[in-house]
Amino acid sequence: MFKLRFTNTWNRFENSVICTWDVVKFIITHQEGHIAKASLLVGCFTPPQGSYLAIFENDELIFQGMLSGQFEHTQYLTKIDILCLCPTFDADLKSLITTHPLPYNPLFFQDTPKKSRDYLEATNLLFYWHKCSGKVSLSNYFKGSRRVNLGGQYIAKSFKMQQINMPLGKVTIDLKVEWTQTLEGLFDAAPYIARAFPEKIITSLTPEGLINHWPVNDQSLGQGTRQSGYRVEYSKITPITDNPTLPTYTKPIAHKHKDHLKTIRAKIHSFKTCLKIRWHYHQPRAEHLLLHAALNHSQHRFTQHKIRHIPISVHLLPSQKAMFFETTQGQQVIAYAKRIAQSQLFASARCMQVTFSLPWNLGKDLTLDDSLTLKSPTQEQITGKIIKLRFVVKAGQKHTEVTLGCSITPGDLQNTQTPNPSESYGDEPWDDLIHSSDPLMGIVTETLNPRDLIEQIIVKNSASTQEAYLLQNQYPVRDNMAEVLKQVPTTIHLTMCDLRTKKPLLRRFTIALPPVLPVL
Repeated sequence: MFKLRFTNTWNRFENSVICTWDVVKFIITHQEGHIAKASLLVGCFTPPQGSYLAIFENDELIFQGMLSGQFEHTQYLTKIDILCLCPTFDADLKSLITTHPLPYNPLFFQDTPKKSRDYLEATNLLFYWHKCSGKVSLSNYFKGSRRVNLGGQYIAKSFKMQQINMPLGKVTIDLKVEWTQTLEGLFDAAPYIARAFPEKIITSLTPEGLINHWPVNDQSLGQGTRQSGYRVEYSKITPITDNPTLPTYTKPIAHKHKDHLKTIRAKIHSFKTCLKIRWHYHQPRAEHLLLHAALNHSQHRFTQHKIRHIPISVHLLPSQKAMFFETTQGQQVIAYAKRIAQSQLFASARCMQVTFSLPWNLGKDLTLDDSLTLKSPTQEQITGKIIKLRFVVKAGQKHTEVTLGCSITPGDLQNTQTPNPSESYGDEPWDDLIHSSDPLMGIVTETLNPRDLIEQIIVKNSASTQEAYLLQNQYPVRDNMAEVLKQVPTTIHLTMCDLRTKKPLLRRFTIALPPVLPVL
């Protein structure tokens, strides 16, 4: 005996009102991943007297839900939909996500609103709502928390088994991680320039040219439109006048003055300098990981099976790191990618479907969190997870329609290792399965010293070199010392390492996981 009652308070029936509709038929449908729904076909329709409708069988609650508010009227009958959506739905779902260690890696869901199903991306779990209380919990994709054994011949007439899709042959995850390595530093190049002079101090007989060509503050060093380079942050060059240990004049040099020869000395100019250079490194980097995983199932040898290609692009914030997959965060991303691949393969193996009908008294207490073990009409034992239930009441007759999801049997690929489809999510260590044929290019350390940045310092014609040249070219070969020195001015050529690479530096990795066995 079924009774229907209206109420305005969820799960409270003290002040409920009896429904006077003439119910011709009702079906309670519960499918995995969805809340339960009841569809009623009634006569003598009157406006509902509450927000919720509860269905009782002999004072036992078998369903309650919220009236949809949309009624489909025909000439004599009205169709009504009721959803088992409790008022605390959102809070219950949030609490479940917060308290249960569900796998979730936000790097895989960038720039998209966070969705509840994202938490199940890398595991074979489903949200499960109870059809009476509306309480949300988690249910395994393959095995219910309760196993029920069925016997007898009452399912023989309605039994049907079919393969509803082809299992995957392989899953390939194409994971590309991109970021910009940004490094910055400051160093004084002046001491290194001074060491390049034979005297270990900057000296010259032609000071004007040296002073005029010394870099100035905020001057960019190098040319081009690339993304990185060097800039002078502070520059200073001043003559040294108060150091008695430094030579101030050259050796005597013959010099023609009018018609007479005389000897003179050229003045040696020594300098105290400072050249602080700010360097910037902005290098686009990318690491490309191809992860392959195969499903070892019984149909491998008989037909071709599709390959699922999953492209994932991850954009990281700028970082000082020159690598990603070797870091702790990178290892977590790889572990997550492995779980996604395995989860996809496991799920595709559940490609068999069994349907049958049960007497009402045997099926009314079944839930989507149950597994069933039964024998087919050919006496083959079958075990599967309930994925859909339909509780049908019509014209005084009632029964339960059951749909099971079953996995295909394992194959015989060699070297089979079955990963553990654990519900927990933890870090997996970097292992030998991961291989890269590309070297780690670019700057690999986060701290650089001047020797890492200065490629070459060439000093031409220091004071000692100029002095030797003057002595070699005395009168009568040359008659003007100033003209001689014009041929050998002091110059400094500072060459910095190129930090301005424009193209991204790419490293490629591959992972081939052991064959995955279906979960039975």
